[in-house]
Amino acid sequence: MNRREALLLLAGTAAIPDRLLAIGRTVHQRVRAGALRALTPQQNETVATIAELIIPKTDTPGARDAGVPGFIDVMLADWGDDDQRQFFTAGLANVDERSRAAFGKEFVGCTVQQQTQILTDLDAELARLRDTKADTSKNFFQAMKWLTLTGYYTSEVGATTELHYRVVPGRYEPCYPLEP
Repeated sequence: MNRREALLLLAGTAAIPDRLLAIGRTVHQRVRAGALRALTPQQNETVATIAELIIPKTDTPGARDAGVPGFIDVMLADWGDDDQRQFFTAGLANVDERSRAAFGKEFVGCTVQQQTQILTDLDAELARLRDTKADTSKNFFQAMKWLTLTGYYTSEVGATTELHYRVVPGRYEPCYPLEP
């Protein structure tokens, strides 16, 4: 998936794009506050690796540069309930299980080609679900892609570099107070 397709997917999922940007900016503001709250360091590295494979660094910053792993951690900690956190961490564990079965090591220890193969398989499974009109809301890779895209395009990097978002009076304000 190229970035243009990703933007279309993101725009298609956001009923109110300005509201989504505001929520994303709020979450990114909370990321700066500190350490991991919902994920272990190993889970966070898996999230960071997957996110970077979804939106790699090219001539523009990648998912890591945009703070997507921290965004996902805050989303799970502050916005997700226990069931959603369990669903997401079980998905991460499944990625490691697939990696161990196919390559004999955890996902983050695999080569980029091996990691890409695992994500390609996950994406093919998601596509089959979509083709059969099955419910994709409980699919880990669907959630991971949505969180990655939302985290990236609501970050300062994604909003200003990729979307060319310009905030009057001309600077990025992740959480601008409305009162004087």
